[in-house]
Amino acid sequence: MSEILPAGKANYQETHNGMCIQGISYSEEDLNQSAQVVANICFDTRGQEDFENYILSLSDTGFSPIKTILPKIRDWQVGEGFAEAYLTAHFSCDFPWSNNRDLKNPNSSLTGADMVGFHQGEFAFGEVKTSNEQRYPPQVTSKKGDGLNAQLKKLCHDHDGRWLLVQYLFHRVKGTIEYKKACIAYLKNNHNFYVFGVLVRDVDIKINDWDYLKKHLEVHGETRVSLVALYLPKNDGIQKLHAAVLSKEAKS
Repeated sequence: MSEILPAGKANYQETHNGMCIQGISYSEEDLNQSAQVVANICFDTRGQEDFENYILSLSDTGFSPIKTILPKIRDWQVGEGFAEAYLTAHFSCDFPWSNNRDLKNPNSSLTGADMVGFHQGEFAFGEVKTSNEQRYPPQVTSKKGDGLNAQLKKLCHDHDGRWLLVQYLFHRVKGTIEYKKACIAYLKNNHNFYVFGVLVRDVDIKINDWDYLKKHLEVHGETRVSLVALYLPKNDGIQKLHAAVLSKEAKS
C-alpha cells in the first residue's frame, strides 16, 4: 500500500504510571486523504488482489473469474481500520494478517485482540474502541468484560491468552524474519511485547477520555503500553470517515 495516513495534530501527550498517552485530532480534509488507506485495510485490498490474480491465472482453463465478495463494514470496523493505519504509519507497527481472512461469513465478527503484529522487533497487540458518546471517559473504556480497560489488562497480564495470539500469528506468518525475531525476544522474557489501546472519537478533545484507564490499568512494563485517542471532526466525523471509506470500495 503506498498511501500513508496523515499525521493529524497533536493535542495532548503525557506519561502516567508507565503508560504513554496521546491525543491526535483530524480535520475533514485529513479524513478524505485517509479514506483510501483505511479502505485498503477494511477491505483487505492486498489479499483481494492476490486472490483475484490467482483466479485469473486459472482462466486459461476455461473457468470464468468470480467476483470477490467484500465484507459489509460498520462504524467500529472503520474505526479499527483507522487505528491500524495510524499505528502502522506513525508507530512503525506491522499487522501482517488481515482479520478479513479469518472470516468464514463476511458479515460476522471475530473474537480476540483486534490487532496482532510487530513493533520494534517484538510482538504488538492492540485493541480499538470507536465511540461518539458525549461522556468522559466513554463507557467503552470501563465496561466490564469487553471494555478497553478489561481487554488491555488481559493483554498485559494473561500469559495464556497472549500465547494463543502468538500461536495464531505463527500459523499465518511463521516463515518471516519478523516473527522469528519477536518470538526469540518473547521467549527470553515474556514481558517483551507492546500493547496499544486506541480510542476513535468524534467529540470534544479531552484527556479525560483516559481517566478510567489511568486509575485502573496496571501495565506489564514501563512505556510498553500506549494509549492513543484519534479525534475525528466533532459530531459526525465517524460517519463521514465511514462514507469516505465506502466511496473507495470500488477501488478496493
